[in-house]
Amino acid sequence: MLRTVLRRLLVVVPMLWGIATLAFCLVNLIPGSPARTILGDGATAEQVAALDRKMGYDRPLAAQYWSWLSHVLRGDFGTSLLTSRPTTADVGARLPITLSVVAGAVLLTVVVGVAVGVLSAIGGRRLDRAGQSVLSFFMAVPSFWLGVLLVFLLSIRLGWLPATGYVPFAHSPGRWLASIALPCLSVAAVGIATVARQTRGAMLDVLTKDYIRTLRAAGVSNRSLIFRHALRNASIPIVTSVGFQFIGLLGSTVIVEQVFALNGLGALTLSAVNGKDFPVVLTVVLFTTTIVLAANLLVDVANAWLNPKARRA
Repeated sequence: MLRTVLRRLLVVVPMLWGIATLAFCLVNLIPGSPARTILGDGATAEQVAALDRKMGYDRPLAAQYWSWLSHVLRGDFGTSLLTSRPTTADVGARLPITLSVVAGAVLLTVVVGVAVGVLSAIGGRRLDRAGQSVLSFFMAVPSFWLGVLLVFLLSIRLGWLPATGYVPFAHSPGRWLASIALPCLSVAAVGIATVARQTRGAMLDVLTKDYIRTLRAAGVSNRSLIFRHALRNASIPIVTSVGFQFIGLLGSTVIVEQVFALNGLGALTLSAVNGKDFPVVLTVVLFTTTIVLAANLLVDVANAWLNPKARRA
């Protein structure tokens, strides 16, 4: 298992470097000058050029890249051009909001998705058809549109949950949960449908295996047969599906945050791109890439633990 983790880490490090390099190149292709954005349209060309020299944007791209990368390797991610604060402070203030929504959405995806998938596989034809119809609907509905619908029904009409805003967990756990409930539901809908379908297919495949029939003939209880034997052996494709869904959930959260007026990484990224705040954009890319790669590493480790053959892959 340790060798498996080390092999995966040897792949993660160059991937992180490659994505960071690509992000740096793409960010510098954005038209416009950060100095012009900071000074405004009324600034003269000489003032813009002077600020570009002060910030180092007059140097060749290769020199800028090496300076940025060397600072990142020392733990210095730069300073925001708009707020003059360390980019890690700006990202760190917004990251808990995004991670709260993503974590809640992942939890809903796993619990509800696996439960619906298992029920569809063992509940008979009518329940299976009803479940597939509902899942098809949620897979077709965009997360931001579902968010608007949930706000109208659960906030405006019924008044059960707040429509906008975020309350930190440290201030009030109950209000924190209420503030992320609707965003989590909006983001998790597609993931629940996908994981449920993956679970259903994996369970139906495992339930036809010879060893399942042998266990059933030996008098093993249906509960033990499903949850101890069938679900465990069907968990490998389910875990892989959850890993892929995590990436999609992270991307959807950035969009859904705009619907619920959450000042997470999505709002920070949009303001940074519009304001040509390149250090903040690059820091967000590095943080989110690290999170995604860490999640993929956990999925690989989980698959290796569930399937010993994968440790030699």
